[in-house]
Amino acid sequence: MAQLFEWFSVNRLSLNLDKTCYSVSGPSHNDVKKYNLYINGKIIQNVECCKYLGILTDSDLKWQDHINYLHNKLIKFTRKKFLG
Repeated sequence: MAQLFEWFSVNRLSLNLDKTCYSVSGPSHNDVKKYNLYINGKIIQNVECCKYLGILTDSDLKWQDHINYLHNKLIKFTRKKFLG
């Protein structure tokens, strides 16, 4: 992880460690939860679902969180249009 932090520094990029999280996918993704990931001495949170470029992905790659997110956005949009 020191290399990652150094790469960000060399390329004049900043990483907001308070907003940084990670998720692991695959058949043995539950085994990874027992390990801690640190960047610059700060623990990075392991999450079941994270948003990347506007898409919610979960560790099981089932897309249900993203589908629910889109469904709720569409319901709000259509309610305003028909009720407004």
